[in-house]
Amino acid sequence: MARYTQIYIVKTNPITIRDVIVDVLSTCSLVVSFVTNDYIMAQEKSGNLSFSKLVTVEVLIHQPSIESNSIKLTCITKNGELPLRIDNHCQKMSELVDQAFTLSTAWQLLESSPV
Repeated sequence: MARYTQIYIVKTNPITIRDVIVDVLSTCSLVVSFVTNDYIMAQEKSGNLSFSKLVTVEVLIHQPSIESNSIKLTCITKNGELPLRIDNHCQKMSELVDQAFTLSTAWQLLESSPV
């Protein structure tokens, strides 16, 4: 199973963070299928790809830090394919999602790091 993780620390309004994340994931052609206060899951639509290559993105929203007024997000991009090639579909989608989060003007990105 291919799996790529990014961590973001953002400064934004905690009340609107879920809406912003849903909008960012939608720009990546992902369909949001599950939303709670601290978790969002989005999936690729089936179509031209085999089932094992369809990507699921999970975003974990950690509690805001009171002293720094920032929110930590953990974004996990995964699918069922084996990452035998460096340039695989899951990695491409992970890079697309990372770029969407990084370029989003809805928040101030304080830190971004792949894990």
